[in-house]
Amino acid sequence: SFVDLGVIRPVSLTNDINLRADWRGNVVPVCVSSDHKPAVSEKLRSQRTAKWGDSDIHCCSYDCYNGRCGVTDWDTKVIDHEWRGRERLDGSGTIGLLLDLDEGTLSVFKNNRRLGVMKEGGLSGEYCWFVSALSPCEVSMSKSRAPN
Repeated sequence: SFVDLGVIRPVSLTNDINLRADWRGNVVPVCVSSDHKPAVSEKLRSQRTAKWGDSDIHCCSYDCYNGRCGVTDWDTKVIDHEWRGRERLDGSGTIGLLLDLDEGTLSVFKNNRRLGVMKEGGLSGEYCWFVSALSPCEVSMSKSRAPN
């Protein structure tokens, strides 16, 4: 399935951003840069607040299709990288994410099993959770403790 889930700065993805013209119907904030979707890039970065802190990581996501980590600053960097423990989500299942702002990390769990730290360092400031689905699927979000 073509689903990304992760953390994103608390921004509006639609205020002054046209779903058809700017997003071309697919809202995938981890793929935004000044080279790819420059109008969206500018509009997202213009929403910066002091609560974002010093980090330039504005969106970090787990790609269910290939298990890769996507990171963007919505300007010059869109990084799609490998990480130790990387696994894709085959069919249905549960993906859990643990954001540790003290360490600046994002860890991934698959079906209650810890895969590893997907993003090591660099995450700081205010984030919220997001899901971007480009294929039909059922998604739910809930708050819980990390599995042991």
